[in-house]
Order: sequence, then C-alpha cells, then structure tokens
Amino acid sequence: MSKKFQRFCGGLLAAFALLVIFLPRPVAAADTHAFKAANGTIQVPNHPKRVVAGLYLGQVMALKVNVVGSTKLEMANPYLDQAKLKQMTDVGTPMNAEAVLKLKPDLIITSNESDTKKMEKIAPTVEIPYQKTQQFTASMNYFSKLLNQPKQAKAFTKSFNTAAKKQVKRLEAAKISRKSSFGVYEMQSSKLYAYGSGFSRGAQAMLALGFKLSKPLQKVDSGAGFKEISVESLPKYQAHYMFVTTSSTKGQKDPALVAMKKNPIWQSLAAVKANRVIELPFNKMYYYDPFATRAQLKIVTDALIKANK
Repeated sequence: MSKKFQRFCGGLLAAFALLVIFLPRPVAAADTHAFKAANGTIQVPNHPKRVVAGLYLGQVMALKVNVVGSTKLEMANPYLDQAKLKQMTDVGTPMNAEAVLKLKPDLIITSNESDTKKMEKIAPTVEIPYQKTQQFTASMNYFSKLLNQPKQAKAFTKSFNTAAKKQVKRLEAAKISRKSSFGVYEMQSSKLYAYGSGFSRGAQAMLALGFKLSKPLQKVDSGAGFKEISVESLPKYQAHYMFVTTSSTKGQKDPALVAMKKNPIWQSLAAVKANRVIELPFNKMYYYDPFATRAQLKIVTDALIKANK
C-alpha cells in the first residue's frame, strides 16, 4: 500500500470521526415513567425486576411481575402461586428496612406513610392507600399503569370476565335473580361489623356478578366503607342475602357468633327465616386481589345456589 494512499485513507477516517462527533446522537428510550401516587409523582421503572409489595402482592403477581418480598399475611393468600410464594421473603409488618434492603428491590409498593418514609431511602417507592384500588376493574387499570403491563392486565381481565360469565349462567339456570340485594357482615373480637363493597368478604365478587348492596349498606359504602353495628340494629342493615364471616380462629364456633345466632332479633330477620344467610370461611373471603376475587366468583355462586335449594 503506497504512503499516498495511506494518507488518503487516514484523512477519510479523520473526517468520518469528526462527522460522528458532531452528528446528533439518537436519544435512548427512557427506562422509567412518572406515576402519581399518594406520596407524590414517582419515577417508576418501566420493567421492574425485583418488587417488594406489601398489601398488594396479588395485584402485582396478576400482572406477572416478579415479587421478591411481601408480608406474612399477604403470603398466606391461598389463591396465589404457592411455588412462587416460597421464593419470597417476609419483610415484616410494618416493613423492616434492613430486610427490604437485602432484597435489592428496584420498586417498593407500600400502603401507609410510615412504611413509605423508610422505604423511600432504599428504592423508588409508591404509596397506595388501601381504599384506592378495591374494585377489580379499577385495580387492574391502576396497577397496569404503575407496572407498565397493559397486555397482562388485558389477559387477566379476559380470564376474569370469562369466569364471571360462567357463574352468571349457573345463577340464571338456578333462577336466582341478580336484582336481589346483598350485605357482608363480620364478627371481630365480639364486635359486629357491616361492610361496603371494598373490604373483600366476597363483596367484590358479588358486584362482578351483578348484585347490589342493600340501600343502607350503600350508605356505609359511600362513607367509611365499614361500620360497627349492634345486633339490635341489624334489621336496619339487613339484605336479601347476608354473607357472614368471623375473624376468630374458632370459625363458626366463635362464641360471639353463636350468641348472635341465638338472639331473637337475629332470628327475626327475613334472610334468616328464608335460609339466605350464607356463612363463609374467613381465610377464603378475606383477600380481595384479582386472583381471590376471580376464585370467589364460584364460591359465592355455589353458596347462593345451595341457599336456594
């Protein structure tokens, strides 16, 4: 190769290098997106790989996002993938900062200000108040935006709607009117509570099937969402179908629940007389995530059909 040709090639390379330097460089795609949460606008990873999710474990798993840590209570959810749960770490309630730090999360989801203040020092943290995402559709839309998973949300919603339609057909075949009202009630530490539609206990499933809360309970729903009531006031809060749970480990043998059933006021209720009181196990009705609500569609349908035989 001649020296003249070498100088020519060298000049071309130098010119090309200058051209590359001054040409506008392509802008790399952003790897985060802004999400408005209770604790402000947070820059959330577009594709989080290691999520710590306290109260919202089921919501995150429904969108097939990897969770590395949650709480003992949420990990006891019978409707979640048990194999995946075994791979997770209990981060405590309240969340333990040291335990979370060891998991090296790229996103943390909390439900209260106390946890949020500790977690914000570790990784991007999104605070979601409990009553923010209680109904299935709203929940799926919300978490889809948070986790950037519209396809997974659409797929799960499709499976949920298919499950709901199947149970509606069963109700129609059994000639059970979905115009009937319902209510959910729970005995907790000898205190009786009436609930609105946002505290699980099967309420979300009943709404998805087309039933409505009784009018008095609609007022509870639009207020705090739950209310402690007395047995004496039950006639005011009764419904056509009454779903009852107890948080006691003694289940349906809970002394407070047994005593209530013996009370003349309880026995005078229309639902009691017509065998429309439906007692359900607390551990199956407590959760309200997408997996739980989808499973509860069949549970409440089975119970309604049994009550109407």
